[in-house]
Amino acid sequence: MKVTVFNGSPRGRKSNSHLIVEPLLEGAREAGAQTEEIFLVEHDIKYCRGCFVCWGKTPGICAIKDDMAGLLNLFLESDYAGMATPVYNMYMTGILKNFTDRFLPLATPHIKKNEDGSFYHEERVKRLPRQFFIANAGFPGGHNFDLLKPLISMQNFVLEVYRNCGEALQDFDDSDSELNQNIRLYFDTLRDAGREMVANGEVSSKTLKQLDMELISDEEYMEGGNQYWDEQLGE
Repeated sequence: MKVTVFNGSPRGRKSNSHLIVEPLLEGAREAGAQTEEIFLVEHDIKYCRGCFVCWGKTPGICAIKDDMAGLLNLFLESDYAGMATPVYNMYMTGILKNFTDRFLPLATPHIKKNEDGSFYHEERVKRLPRQFFIANAGFPGGHNFDLLKPLISMQNFVLEVYRNCGEALQDFDDSDSELNQNIRLYFDTLRDAGREMVANGEVSSKTLKQLDMELISDEEYMEGGNQYWDEQLGE
C-alpha cells in the first residue's frame, strides 16, 4: 500500500504542515504502508492555462512540460493521497491550488449530473486514490477553516485534519511543559490516525475527536504571538 502526501506549504520541510504530516505517515508505515511526502515548492508546477489541449488535441496529456506529469502519475499510483496546506488568506496556498488545477487531464470534457444535483466532468481514469486533507492555521479560534471545509465536504475524504494555533508546534522540545505534553499527545494521535487509516480504511471517531484537541488556549497563543512580533519590530 502506498500513502503519499502533497505538501503545499511554501516553507516546505520547515513548515508546520510537515510537522503534522510526519507523525501521520509514521503511523501509516507502522501499519505496513510505503509512504512519501512531496514538497510541492521544490517542483516546477506552472499554472493551468485553460487551453484544454488535454481534452482535445492530446486527451489526458497536458500541453505544459514541467514536473506535473510525474506528480500526477505518483498521485494515481497511490492508494491514499493527502493534501496538506497552511491557511493563506482563509484558503489553501497558491502552490496547492496550482497543483489541483492541473488535475484537469484526469477528467474528460463531457459533463455529468451527480446524485446531489450538482454537475461535473466525467472521470477519465478508472481508479483514483482515496484522499485525505490536512490544514493548519496560524490563528487561534475555530473560524480559520470556514472557506476550506465546504470545499472538502463535497468530496469523500477518509480523513480531515484542521489544526489551529499551528505555529505552537514549532515550540515542541523535550521539556515537560503543558504545551509540550499536549503536542506530544497530538503527535501520538496523528500516528494513531495514520495506522487506523491504513489498517482499517477509516479513522475512529475517538481519534477524530482527539485530533481537535486544544494545544494552547486562544488567549495564551495570541499573547505569545503578539509579544514575539513586538520584539521583532522593536516595540
